[in-house]
Amino acid sequence: MKPSKSLKLVLKIVISAAALYYVITSIDLIEIWGMIISANPIFLIVGLLFYTASQVAASFRLKKLFEFVPIPVSTFVNIKLYWLGLFYNLFLPGGVGGDGYKIWFIRKWYKTEIKRVFGAIISDRISGLTVIVVMLFLIVPFLDYALPFKRWVWIAIPFVAMAYFLFLHLFNRSLRPAFFPVLLYALVVQGLQMICAYFILLSIGAPLDGYVLAYLFLFFVSAIAGSLPITLGGIGAREFVFMWGAQYLGIDVSSAIALSLLFYASSALTALPGVMFTIKPSAMLNHDVESPD
Repeated sequence: MKPSKSLKLVLKIVISAAALYYVITSIDLIEIWGMIISANPIFLIVGLLFYTASQVAASFRLKKLFEFVPIPVSTFVNIKLYWLGLFYNLFLPGGVGGDGYKIWFIRKWYKTEIKRVFGAIISDRISGLTVIVVMLFLIVPFLDYALPFKRWVWIAIPFVAMAYFLFLHLFNRSLRPAFFPVLLYALVVQGLQMICAYFILLSIGAPLDGYVLAYLFLFFVSAIAGSLPITLGGIGAREFVFMWGAQYLGIDVSSAIALSLLFYASSALTALPGVMFTIKPSAMLNHDVESPD
């Protein structure tokens, strides 16, 4: 590993550790642990199923972008590659990462320029971020909290979508036809994950009367924080946002942290099957794909 990459990795570890330390020393760990071990298993399983479904939808979103590159990846191969990426992102966040591996894999086996593969994958990422921002703008007017311009924030939603289209137009013109289907898939992904979060809240008996949208607002803000490349796989950043935001919005801090931890556990359980494809990645391929060797 190059010195610059090693330094970045060390900095991410330090920031994650510092954020976790701050959160851990500011919350009631015993109360949160009690919530987790006494959580309703039925609701947790339902939440896990919705999260898994969201990742299947996310794999279809990426495949739609691949179609316009074009990259002839079959649906089944794409799902397996996506799951391998989930595993790398979650369990090896300091390494090449799932996105980097997907770029290498597509470049090697489908003879596609790195620039075009990278364009599809970054467009996939930004589509998810776009919809998260839209979700936040939809929730803000209903929050029982004084926020500037909260009644007018909906006006910004079309401009957020237009910004994504402008990104495709300027940097990935071949992907412009994928604009509507990709955003639709992204809406499905975030909608399913929102339902997952709701069932997790139900499982721990969180006080939801009048606060459901506040929890979901923090859920989406934490998703943005976790995607920033400043921590190790988002570890610490999500928990910090939940703790700080819960205090700011007046919701139960322990429930918010428990939601963060159980959602992470759901993502880990969902990603775990991806380990099967790390042993022999070429086994993911259809037989009609020729070896590059």
